[in-house]
Amino acid sequence: MTTITEKITIRKLPPVWFIRGISAIRSSLLFLNRKMFPANVVLYEYFQYFWLLPCIRVAAELDIAGLLKKGPLTLAELSEMTGSHSDSLGRMLRALAGCGIFRQRKDGRYSNNAMSRSLIDGKGSLRYMILHHLGPVNWNLFSQLSYKVKTGEDIFSKVYGKHIYDYLAEDKNESFLFDHSMTDLSEMAVEPMLSAYNFSNASTIADIGGGEGILLSSILYTNKKLKGILFDLPEATVQSPAILEKFGVSDRIEVIPGSFFDKVPAGADLYLLKNIVHNWSDDDSLKILGRVRDVLPDKGKILLVEMVIEEDNRPSFGKLIDIQMMAVMRDGRERTKKEFDELLRKAGLKLNRVIPTIAPFSLIEVVKQ
Repeated sequence: MTTITEKITIRKLPPVWFIRGISAIRSSLLFLNRKMFPANVVLYEYFQYFWLLPCIRVAAELDIAGLLKKGPLTLAELSEMTGSHSDSLGRMLRALAGCGIFRQRKDGRYSNNAMSRSLIDGKGSLRYMILHHLGPVNWNLFSQLSYKVKTGEDIFSKVYGKHIYDYLAEDKNESFLFDHSMTDLSEMAVEPMLSAYNFSNASTIADIGGGEGILLSSILYTNKKLKGILFDLPEATVQSPAILEKFGVSDRIEVIPGSFFDKVPAGADLYLLKNIVHNWSDDDSLKILGRVRDVLPDKGKILLVEMVIEEDNRPSFGKLIDIQMMAVMRDGRERTKKEFDELLRKAGLKLNRVIPTIAPFSLIEVVKQ
């Protein structure tokens, strides 16, 4: 029997209707605020994030928030600890503090606040996602966005001469950042998913492309009778034993290496695919879904965790993430409910229901036709 090496806390979140109501009020107030100013002033306000984002990335790289975890520090102390130029570091921290990230105290020392604590490694951290998405690889790709818009061709292959996954297989540092950024995202997904979906109706859950296993471990941690299968490429599951041990679920999860293009393991009644389908074209997605359908029991279910883009002009996180997919993945894309419905039908599957969460993603429950 495995033991839990540290305390795990998973919160019960507010209902979706409440969060969406608050978001609607916020959006209305922002809309009214922007209507009061000339359009070019509002557009210039958007543009200012261009200067803010690199500062967030450098702060994450220097682990400023981690250094401040034990208490406030002076600029001189931070400069010495990070090996940074004092004046330049101070100007960057001043800009971040002015945007509500970090806090400069009256005595001049810097401390963490709610925003900057999201840059500390651990539960709820965005540090690796920021290091990955705001790193030089992504900046290089977005500098070529016009190429994608004009031609529809793969930006990554144009800039780096190979597919993203081939690049990651060769560059261990970028692969490390990519894998850990996916873990950051999985940790963000845990509480919204557990608040929105009843996993106790299943007996065995297979997480297809589940990486290090943080999501599956969290589900089994809160559902003591469930068993799990963690399935991904061998290099993606290297750290999974430590994750499973941390949650005390090693004896209930079988780690199986492999590619979902070849086959997926049988033996589960719920197959979980988080942010898998959006990485691939319709043809490749049909292959992946076909592999799952082949082993899915008659009464089994597939749960896709994906953005569902709304077909209107309202602001949507999914519409912006779709630009990330367009810039980085050869054929990756976010999809509308109609597009998911058509894709699943072609795969011999049926969209049973779409379950919203308080996060930007939805849970798409799928059954056999």
